Amino acid sequence: HRGKPPNHFKSWMPPKQQLTKVALFIDVDSENSGRAAYARGVEFVASCNLRYGLSSNEIGKLGGSEIARLPELYENDWEWSQKGNAIFRQPEDRVVVQLFDQASPLAVKNFVALCTGEKGISKGSGKPMCYRNCPFHRIIKGFVAQGGDFVTGTGAGGESIYGKKFKDDAGGLKLKHDKRGVLSMCNTGKNSNTCQFFVTFGPAKQLDGKHVVFGEISEGMEVIDRMEEQAGADSDEDKPKVPVVIADCQVLTSE
Repeated sequence: HRGKPPNHFKSWMPPKQQLTKVALFIDVDSENSGRAAYARGVEFVASCNLRYGLSSNEIGKLGGSEIARLPELYENDWEWSQKGNAIFRQPEDRVVVQLFDQASPLAVKNFVALCTGEKGISKGSGKPMCYRNCPFHRIIKGFVAQGGDFVTGTGAGGESIYGKKFKDDAGGLKLKHDKRGVLSMCNTGKNSNTCQFFVTFGPAKQLDGKHVVFGEISEGMEVIDRMEEQAGADSDEDKPKVPVVIADCQVLTSE
């Protein structure tokens, strides 16, 4: 019949692909301004709330004025201040990574499995195949932060869920290192990807076509800023000034 077609003749649209997102919790200088320092603060409140007339032994239930008093109370408490630095607000350390499943399926599958730890203990190295507690061993201001070596933690080691090395994703090689927060694979030449990856601090076109781009930072860029502030000196092989560690990692969504 003539006129408008009924609704079921509307052009079919493929369902939008759901891309994988991963959360990395990056602990910067844990003992002084990160998770260890906050854990000390939580413990101080739990143990000393009555001594100092606090309204609760749970740090999350204290009022703003009470939280503001805590650093001074802690500093003046000889017994506690000897234990190390304490902070009383939970550190912001969550970074969300949007992964490019279609362009770089091999790299994404490897990265996700190393975030969940689902592969267990490596037969090759005897180490847990997981990014948890893995350091960023190299941070270069204005360039990249490099990490993911769960074997040695120094950049000397590397393996993947596919074995020692795996080949480049052709689609990922076409993507550009054109901004801050690009996630890309480290390698030692063609088809030599392992567990090591890097995050860019800015455009790095010299890496285009040589390294497989497989994601980008979508949330938590302030954590990336804090990482860059700890960039190492050239004399010390670009080792960061303080420990920068992936304290935890988890998959948020996947296809």
